[in-house]
Amino acid sequence: MPSTFPCVQLQESPPILVAIIPGQWLLKKTTPSWRIVDPEIGFQRMVNEERATAIATGVLDQHRSFPNAIVLATDVSLPSPANCKITLPDRIRFLVVDGQHRLWAQKYSEYEALYCCVIHPVLKERGMAELFIEINDNQRRVPSSLRWDLVRLVRPGDEPTIVRTADLVYDLATTKGSALYQRVDLTGEQAEISLKQGSVAPAIRGAISGRSPLKQEGYDHQLQIVMNFIAAMRECDADAWDNASSPLYSARVFRAAFRLLPELLEDLEKPLAKCTANDFYEYLERINLKSFDLNKIRAQQGSAGIKQIYDTLRKQVLD
Repeated sequence: MPSTFPCVQLQESPPILVAIIPGQWLLKKTTPSWRIVDPEIGFQRMVNEERATAIATGVLDQHRSFPNAIVLATDVSLPSPANCKITLPDRIRFLVVDGQHRLWAQKYSEYEALYCCVIHPVLKERGMAELFIEINDNQRRVPSSLRWDLVRLVRPGDEPTIVRTADLVYDLATTKGSALYQRVDLTGEQAEISLKQGSVAPAIRGAISGRSPLKQEGYDHQLQIVMNFIAAMRECDADAWDNASSPLYSARVFRAAFRLLPELLEDLEKPLAKCTANDFYEYLERINLKSFDLNKIRAQQGSAGIKQIYDTLRKQVLD
């Protein structure tokens, strides 16, 4: 049977509609690939189940709505809305051009969400492909620093370690007396600050998770130990740190150095609450700063480069 939903016409030529449609109905009428007839098989092949489940837990199970619309396309002509309503035929099929994970999250939640849908009717397969490329190729990713800053504000309940990491970075950057006070670009928009939250946060996260001794510590202890460790880093090259020219202040060396923190805590063999900046300095002062050429560091790629820096640091500090 046909189904009727709230709808307005956004544009007449080419036609674009905006409708509010329940998630369970959409799951039955959509596919992530126009070539796959079975929607469920299509989603299972193309969607990351872990990501969809996380969205279901963090958004739908909280009875929250999505802040942006999903984009749909179909090859049939649709009637213009009448009295802000549209009636869709039972046999209609939509391609999910954008928002596959948001829609598939509905499968993992008992709460049925209402989805805001931007619908492009009367599109042939080539037109759908062009629309898909236009949307997905031209999207600009949110800067990683800004994403971390938004985590601190949104505070997703299913990501406690990430939320704590964002809080720690914020306190490190805004607490007077911290070696990183006003020295971390929290949003990725301050070109004059070279050390970005997008680099600092993964380093902190690694130091407080996994097998780190800090994992089970309370927030205040974690913050104090991390502040002490960074204070010791600064002390190794204070003048260059303050003018942002120290290799220890560069993003990759900073991240590599933080991989050492859990190992140093174990090597100290003392209660974590009693670990001081001086304790860390006794290790870090062994670093040969001349062995870290900033031009070579910048030329190194991604995680492989950080691993190489870590191996050098570890050999100097612990071997």
